[in-house]
Amino acid sequence: MVDIVEVRLSNFVRLGFSLSVISSLVLVAAALGYRWDLWSVRFALLTLTKYATYGALAGAALSMVGIGRSWPGGASRGLVLSVVGVIIGLGAFHTIFEHWKMVQTSPFIHDITTDTENPPEFIAVVALRESAAANPHTYAGPDLALRQRFGGFNEPYKDILPVMTKLVPDAAYDQALDVAQDMDWQIVDADRTNGRIEASDTSFWYGFTDDIVIRVVATPEGSRIDMRSLSRVGRSDVGVNAERIREYMTALAAMLGPE
Repeated sequence: MVDIVEVRLSNFVRLGFSLSVISSLVLVAAALGYRWDLWSVRFALLTLTKYATYGALAGAALSMVGIGRSWPGGASRGLVLSVVGVIIGLGAFHTIFEHWKMVQTSPFIHDITTDTENPPEFIAVVALRESAAANPHTYAGPDLALRQRFGGFNEPYKDILPVMTKLVPDAAYDQALDVAQDMDWQIVDADRTNGRIEASDTSFWYGFTDDIVIRVVATPEGSRIDMRSLSRVGRSDVGVNAERIREYMTALAAMLGPE
């Protein structure tokens, strides 16, 4: 007669998988809770996200132990749950780590422009910003320009430049507006006479809103297109505004073609 030994689910498997899943859910809750005005952005980022980071890393570590204990021939079962726990835990941790890395490598500013000497001005979105008690919309001057240029990180925004074209301003404006409309932005105002486009862009999870202004002016050779992107809340944009400008300007340059 052969004795049948029951192989149970390891506590490492249970705890590791649970921690990984719960930590991931806390990350989602942190963002949605702020978006739904359930708590402050400080609580979301500095409390919930911080502890979710610890939980995700611990969940992944415990799940790795669970893999060892539940490997075929091991003392317990739950290999699949352990593998999933590692994937979820490390995935959540990686997401937070990438965000932290952006914080460390981006200048601590939230107003980026292709023209730091004469930045495009906001007009149509001013009332929206004031009603939301947003950051000031006036440009902070030479100090901000210096921080954008150097920022202590080896000129990270040296590629934030205007687009120059041989097209006359009206034609350049039409192209600039077409590209803006292709972006996932809300167009607030399109003033062809003054060569100005204003828009807003809201992030998916937290619902952070940034405002955008695009300016088209005449040059002796054709037209110059500048852009400015400004966050409504927060002191640091974690590089989001610069990336938005890069994305738009790259798409616009591709539409305009080689000069």
